[in-house]
Amino acid sequence: MGKVVEATAAKTEPVAHADRDHALLSASSAHRWLNCTPAPYLEAKHPDTTSEAAEEGTAAHELAEHKLRQLLDMPTTRPESEWHVEEMDDYTDQYADHVMAELTRARDTDPAAFLSIEERLDFSHIVPDGFGTGDALILGGDTLTIVDLKYGKGVEVSAVGNPQMRLYALGALATYGMIYDIEKVRMVIFQPRIGNVSVDEITADELTTWAEDVVRPAAEKAIAGEGDLKAGEWCRFCRHAAQCPALAAEMFAHVPTSAEHVPAAPDPDTLTDDQIATIVTHAGELKKWLTKVESYALAQATEGHNYPGLKLVEGRSVRKYTDEADVARTVEAAGEDPYKPREVLGITAMTKHLGKKRFEDLLGDYVHKPEGKPALVPESDKRPALELATPENVFQPIEKGA
Repeated sequence: MGKVVEATAAKTEPVAHADRDHALLSASSAHRWLNCTPAPYLEAKHPDTTSEAAEEGTAAHELAEHKLRQLLDMPTTRPESEWHVEEMDDYTDQYADHVMAELTRARDTDPAAFLSIEERLDFSHIVPDGFGTGDALILGGDTLTIVDLKYGKGVEVSAVGNPQMRLYALGALATYGMIYDIEKVRMVIFQPRIGNVSVDEITADELTTWAEDVVRPAAEKAIAGEGDLKAGEWCRFCRHAAQCPALAAEMFAHVPTSAEHVPAAPDPDTLTDDQIATIVTHAGELKKWLTKVESYALAQATEGHNYPGLKLVEGRSVRKYTDEADVARTVEAAGEDPYKPREVLGITAMTKHLGKKRFEDLLGDYVHKPEGKPALVPESDKRPALELATPENVFQPIEKGA
């Protein structure tokens, strides 16, 4: 990590990320409620569950905040978490270095530029009771820069048109716009686990126009629980997804049905190219939605809810030893070896065992990544299309007289 830089932000003690308040119309869920205004109230009917990915992300943000506080010579105590492994240490170092590089960039044009970290940003002048927390906010010259750490690796997040980042920027403008002449907003998504650094820029005027024309009317509907349900990719993390009729209609629109509108499974060779393309394009989301519906139905059934034509039964069970130590002693006493042969640790386990740098030093020359299996994906996928072997590109034509 870089050198210590004197802080120009208030030296306050950090607040545990998991203990922070959350707005009904939060910035992090803005992509959803801007498109489907009834979603917040429908989600509020369901318990706010967590996941290992969410816990890992919270731990990464707390560690990243600690490292920035160190670099800014601010009061801090290194947080403790089972998630704080060497890999997370490396990625949060990268994040902290990137934020400090952004600060240096701002100070190249304005020596008085300053960095504020984990600041509560209030945008309630546009969104009722709207607020969020900005990971890193830099003000320098006429430019406001916001850097947001995304620790997930499943979905690449873009800063371009990102409503969460724009709402953070609106909150920052509300706080600092009367003091500084901010003309440009620069938004940066830093997603180190997949090497994604996404940047978007917008003028302050364009941002306020978007707030009035797009956000305010949607927020007024959302806070009242009004508007029409609308399905889309923003449904991915919606807690109401399993019960949403709009999403069900969207999913079944791509599923072939019989004359009685019962889901059918015709042979693929009986489908048109357009039908196959549509089904393959939506297959991933359809599988996720089906799993979500099944999980929801199972949870409800175990609490006594009855569904027509369904019943709750005991599922398949796998035999287990009651005490592995006793099993091992008993088998050894019988003159047999109870242990399976030793195996070399897999790459992921070996990396954790040795540490990333030591793994590369010792075993870098022994790691081979074979070509991946072909996958059929939408044209919007960023991966380049495979060039398949054909007679035209494999063989050279024979020229006369050769």
